Amino acid sequence: MLSWLEPSLYSSKSGLFITVIILGSAVWYAISAVIAWHRLRQFPGPMAASFSYLWGFFAMKTARMNNILAEEQRKHGKVMRIGPNELVVYDPDILWQINGVRSTYDRGDWYASIKFDPYGNSVLSERDTAKHDKRKAQIGAAYAGKGNVNLEKKVDSQLSILINILKTKYLKHGGAGIVDFSQLIRYFQVDLVTLVGSGEPWGDLVHEKDHFDFISIADSIVPFLHCMMMIPLFRDFFASQFFLSLAGPKETDEKGMGKFLGIIKRTVEKRFSGDLDQTNRQGDMLDEWIKHGLTRRECELELAIQLPAGSETTTTALRGIMLYVLSAPSVYRKLQEEITVGIRDARISSPITQEEARRLPYLQAVIQEGLRMVSPVVMGFPKRVPAGGDTIDGKFVPAGTDVFVNFWSMLRNRDTFGEDADVFRPERFLECDEVNRAYLAKNVDLAFGHGRWMCPGKTLAWIELNKIFVELFRNFDFQIVNPESPWKCWGYSSFLIDDFWIRVMEREC
Repeated sequence: MLSWLEPSLYSSKSGLFITVIILGSAVWYAISAVIAWHRLRQFPGPMAASFSYLWGFFAMKTARMNNILAEEQRKHGKVMRIGPNELVVYDPDILWQINGVRSTYDRGDWYASIKFDPYGNSVLSERDTAKHDKRKAQIGAAYAGKGNVNLEKKVDSQLSILINILKTKYLKHGGAGIVDFSQLIRYFQVDLVTLVGSGEPWGDLVHEKDHFDFISIADSIVPFLHCMMMIPLFRDFFASQFFLSLAGPKETDEKGMGKFLGIIKRTVEKRFSGDLDQTNRQGDMLDEWIKHGLTRRECELELAIQLPAGSETTTTALRGIMLYVLSAPSVYRKLQEEITVGIRDARISSPITQEEARRLPYLQAVIQEGLRMVSPVVMGFPKRVPAGGDTIDGKFVPAGTDVFVNFWSMLRNRDTFGEDADVFRPERFLECDEVNRAYLAKNVDLAFGHGRWMCPGKTLAWIELNKIFVELFRNFDFQIVNPESPWKCWGYSSFLIDDFWIRVMEREC
C-alpha cells in the first residue's frame, strides 16, 4: 500500500519544489529590479531601461541606435537613463566636466569590449588610467607625425593612387563611370592606415580587393560586438578566459579574426627580428613605438586596434561629408569655386598642403558641418563616476555609475547649433563672430574625444579631411546615382555604410 502511494507523494513534492523555485526566482527578480530602479530613480528614461539591460541591447540591435537615442532624449532630456547602472548625456558641458584633464572619472567596463585582439589591452581598451596614460605617452609622438613619421606625405601618396584609379578606371571621356564610393574609400583608408602603421599598404586600393578579409571580418563582427557590449553579463562572458580558451580566435586560423591577428603578429615579428628590407623605407608608427619602449606584445595590441579604430571612423566621416556636399547644390558650387579660385591665385598646391587647406574658410566650414551631421561615433565611451559620486545637471549620481555620450544628439543640439541643427548648412560656421565660431568648432571637436581621452588618430584624420575633398573636387564632378536611397546605413555604436554609388565625371572648368 505504501509503495503504491510513493510515486504520487514524490510527484507532489517535486511539483511543490518547482513551484518554490519559480516563486523564489520571481521574488528575487522583483527585488533586484526594484533595487536597480532605485539606484538612479531621479533620472528619467525608458521604463524597461531602469531595471534591465535588454532595452539597450534591443535598441542597438535595430541598427537605428542614433535615431532611437535622439527620439528618447527629446522626451527625457539631456541626461537619460539607459540601463540599471548607465546614463547617457548629450550636453557638451557635461562631457567637458567628466573628460577633463583633472577629472577623476575613469573608464567603464564597456571599454574592455573594444578589442580586435581579445587577449590584451590597447590604449583604447585599457581601463587602468595610469597604464592608459603611460601607453598613450609612448605612442603619442608617432600619432602626431613626429620623428620619422611624415603623415602628410603618406596621405599624399595614397591620394595620388585614389585619383589615378578614378581617372583611369572610372572616368570615361564623353561619359561617366559608376563607383561605390563607400567601398572605394574604405580600401583607401585600409591602405593608408596600414602604410602609416607598419610602413606597407595592404594593396586593397590598388586592386580594389579586400586582400586579408579585414573588411568582411569587421562587417560580420561589429553588429554582434556592439549589441553584446550593452549587456555586462555578455561582455564579461565573451571576454572571459573560459570562453577564449574554447572559442577564441587563434593566430593560426585561416579566416576570421584569428587570420587578422596572425597578420599583425607576423608584421611585428619581422620588425623585431630585423628581417626587413630597408631599401626606400619611410618611417612608420611601428618604428616610433619601438623607439619609445613598446614591447613586441604591446606593438601587436596597438596595431590590432589601429586598423579598425582608425579606418572605420574616418571612413564614416569621409562618406558623410561627401553625401551631404553632393546633396546640396549650393554647397557643392561654393566649395568648387573656392578650390578653383585658390588654384588660380596659386594658394593651392598640387596636392594641397595641410596649411593651405586650413586657410580655406569654406572648406573648413564644410568639414565641420559634415562631421556634425554624420558623427564618426554614435554613442559609447562611458566614464565611471568616481568614489563619493558627482553632481550632473544638478542631480547627484552615485559612484560607479557609467555615463555614456550620445554624440549624434550632441552634434545636433539646437541649443548649440540653432533651430536648423538638423540641416546641413556650413554657413553657420562663417556667419558668426570668432568667439562663437570657436565654440561651435570646440563642440564638433568632441567627436574626437576630450582631455586625456582624446583620440590619438585625430591628427591623421584632419590631414585626410583637409586634403581629400580638394583633390576630388579639383579633378572631378560627381553625382549621386540613387537620390531616393543614396546609401545603406546602419547605426550601432558607430555606423556601417554601404552601397553609396556615385557617377564620376570630368570636371567642367
